Parts: sequence; structure tokens; C-alpha cells
Amino acid sequence: MGHEANARTVLVTGYPLDAARRLARELTSIGDRVLLLARDKFAVQARELAADLSQSGPGKAEVLEGDILALDLGLSGAEVRRLHEEVEEVHHLAAIHYLGIEAPRMRQVNVEGLRETLELALGMKKLRRVCVWSTVFVAGNRTGSVHEHELMVGQAFRNPYERTKAEAELLARAAMAKLPVTVVRVPILVGDSRTGEAGRLEGVYALASQIAQSDQAIVLPITGTHSLHIAPVDYAVQAAVHLARLPQTEGGTFHLVDEQPMTARAFFDAVADAAGRPRPLVSWQGRVHAMLRKVPAVSGQVRHERSFLEWFDCEVRFDATQTRLALAGSGITCPRVAEYVDALVQWLRERDDGLNSAPANAVASGSGRW
Repeated sequence: MGHEANARTVLVTGYPLDAARRLARELTSIGDRVLLLARDKFAVQARELAADLSQSGPGKAEVLEGDILALDLGLSGAEVRRLHEEVEEVHHLAAIHYLGIEAPRMRQVNVEGLRETLELALGMKKLRRVCVWSTVFVAGNRTGSVHEHELMVGQAFRNPYERTKAEAELLARAAMAKLPVTVVRVPILVGDSRTGEAGRLEGVYALASQIAQSDQAIVLPITGTHSLHIAPVDYAVQAAVHLARLPQTEGGTFHLVDEQPMTARAFFDAVADAAGRPRPLVSWQGRVHAMLRKVPAVSGQVRHERSFLEWFDCEVRFDATQTRLALAGSGITCPRVAEYVDALVQWLRERDDGLNSAPANAVASGSGRW
């Protein structure tokens, strides 16, 4: 996709999200110099990653300690001047995806964090592109076909994550008048299609892990008849890097999705079959959830769980015509589930028992929490 002669200096936000780590690895593998923004609490592990990438490169990576919620991302005057002089591309991944976070905090990170990044980008003299990572779930409760150019069309939002990511896209669209912005919308990201590896065991992966490890059929509280919108993280990273470097994608929005998604039931059945385990049972618990939500002691927990489950029980199709046209000839396509389910299951069954896990409702783009 790239060569050292065309190497760029790229600012990446969102560490330690799995997608941000993999993006840094992808960029250094094609010779780019990556400036990885990391909060102080993650700085040590971020530097370990940067050292590994710089040694295995041809590109280089280094860490900038900062915070997307602070003025100038919390960077020093000298660091800001350096970014203004050197950065040619920005990938903004920083976001909170966990549905249990309260709305004000989520908006602060997902919307105001992007605002700070865009403000800093305005001073970058060599800037060629700002790639804003969003989510297909800005569609909210829409059904039917959702096109890439559409955003606010009267849909309702089922949780603060959907709403704040849609607000962030509005901000990105407004910035297109002054900045070369491209928006990529990802679905639920699962592990690497080649190795199955994921940064965290959460959401769909947490459910798949239970199925792959259980000798008894697990009951899933969903109908399972609607499309499950997932994509391997390596596809999303490769597609985003390629799209961010095409002149014709400036000002555009792109769905990085599997255009022929399986139903949720078919996916979890495929996981069970690959693991040699009993297929899960499905049972819609909508009425039970509705009743429990009226009980104050459990309403918050059920609300978050319900928001997660609603992503499994809404029939919507994300049209990816513009993405398909832009990626034509690149060799980058979203693999079918059948092509990588064995790798996912093998990794789930062989994973280190010490791997960090997260609640099932922490399923969203980027695979993790900022």
C-alpha cells in the first residue's frame, strides 16, 4: 500500500484501543513515522509498543504523553510546534465505547476530544488528511438501507454512544470546510482475521468465547434472525489507511463493513461448529427487560445490557458502495466470516487466561475503551 519514499508523519490518537495499536503497526510497516498520543497512565506500555515497532519497522514510532480533553491535547508548546511543522496525517480513534459510561463523560471524550484534535489540526502546515474513526451505529434505530452520505435523518439513538458519535460526525463534517477530513464508520470489530487475536475479550468476542469453551448450549437473549454487523480489525485498519491516502476520498464517509453479513444466530452457530461445541439457543427477553427496567435498583444495569442486545435485533443494511469503489484494485476486501471463524475460535481457545476482559456490553468500534 505504501513505500518508504512516500512515508508520512502520522498522529494517532486512541491508544490503548486495539485498533489504534494495530494502526500504528500497519503504518510503521509501510515506512511511516507514527506519533502515538497516550495518556500518562498508559505511557509505559505505549513506549514498549513504540520501541517494538521501531525495531521491526521500516518506519518509526514514538509516544507523546497527552490527553485529548486538554487544550492542545495536553502537549507542550514545543510539541505543538513540532506537530504543526511535521504532521501530514491524523487518525483520530480516541473514544469511549463502553455503554455503561454516563452520557456527560462520553460526550466529553467522544465529541469534545474530537473538537480539540481538529483545532490542533488547523495549524498543521503539511496536513494531507484527517481520518476520523466513527461507527455505523450513528444510524441509531434506523432499519432498511443506510447509505454512507447519510447522517441525521430523524433516527432515535438507543444510548449515549450512538448519540455522541453522531454529534462527533457533525463536528467532522463542519470541519471539512477547512480541513481535509475523511470519516470511516466501522461496525463491531472482532479479532484479526489471520490470527484471531484481539486486544480485549469483550462484547461479541466474550459471547463467542463462552460458546467456544462451554460443553453445554448457552442461551442467548436475542432472536438471532437479524444481521450481525462485524468486521475483522485488520481489515478496518488496512482499509482506513488506504482510504486516507486517496485524493477522491477527501470529504467522504465510508462504511467498512461486511456487505453480506451473517445473522447473529448463524455467526454464533459457526463459532460453535468451529469449536466442536453445542450450538447456542436463542430466546428473546425483551418483555423481561422492559419489566426489569421499571425496578430502580436494576434499571441502570438492564438499560446498558438492553442497548447492547438491541444491536443484535434490528434489521439494517449498511450500504458500502463508495467504499467498494474506492478500494477497487487495492486487494483490500472484508473477508467472509467463514474465512476467519476458525482463526477466531482457535485464538479464543488458546488465549492466555490472564487476558483482560470487559462486560458483554462493551462491544463497539475500536475494541476497547479509551
